[in-house]
Amino acid sequence: MKLYMAIFFVLLSFFSLAVTTEASWQLGLDWRVNESIEPSACKLNWWFWPGWGIRSVYAWEEEDLGLSIVYIPREKGSINPYVALGVRDVLGLSQVPVKEKIEFAAGLEFRMGKRLKGVSTAVESRLIPSDLVGKETSKLTPFFGFSINYDLTRRPRLGVQKDDDLYLLAKLIRAEAEGEPYEGQVAVGAVVINRVKSRQFPNTIREVIYQENQFSCVPKLATIEPLEQSLQAARDALKGKDPSRGALYYYNPKLASPAGLRFFATADLQRTVRIGNHIFFR
Repeated sequence: MKLYMAIFFVLLSFFSLAVTTEASWQLGLDWRVNESIEPSACKLNWWFWPGWGIRSVYAWEEEDLGLSIVYIPREKGSINPYVALGVRDVLGLSQVPVKEKIEFAAGLEFRMGKRLKGVSTAVESRLIPSDLVGKETSKLTPFFGFSINYDLTRRPRLGVQKDDDLYLLAKLIRAEAEGEPYEGQVAVGAVVINRVKSRQFPNTIREVIYQENQFSCVPKLATIEPLEQSLQAARDALKGKDPSRGALYYYNPKLASPAGLRFFATADLQRTVRIGNHIFFR
């Protein structure tokens, strides 16, 4: 067993060396629910892109090391469904065909929020799809249980300091466009960048964001924290990506104030694009 744990930590070290400034980590412990409830595995989640990650799970009783790709749309709230597809027994101890090692997982993550920062729990089921169609059951047992996870890279993430323009822009993007398509979030950030470049507005990101009567979400910025996705959207906007097509203004017709609706109804602006609920103008 010591050999397999050593391999597990070698994999951990490998991912650590491969990590970029955009990665974050979670360490977790699984409890299997069967005839009794008992701890059964430890796991490591490496989130290398908004919503996407690689997971390694080591079940010590079976000496089974599994790897999978996980997708979880975490920007939507404190309760998030997720799915994973991967391979069990990468060490080859079970001597079963590869098709009987492919594993599908689905679950619900519950984030504890401000009460227990960095802590989340999850209820999850993992099974071998070949068991559903094959004549024989795989030697690799399915899993149903729950886990407790701890975020090892608490925000501010992605190598960002709290006073950075990137961090402030990401906060604005979350406040203005959380739940919008990723392209729409980048577009909101691009509007700020376009304003910085325009003679009509201040020439720094901070001054543009805090310009009076421009962004109604400004009071939220003191307490809101950016998500991984909003940080990536801010980074893309700063790199020059502009789905807004040069826009200087945008609004959500469903949420705009009466004064905002009057402004966009009467102002001499050119509509550039609609992304999600936001309409962009220049």
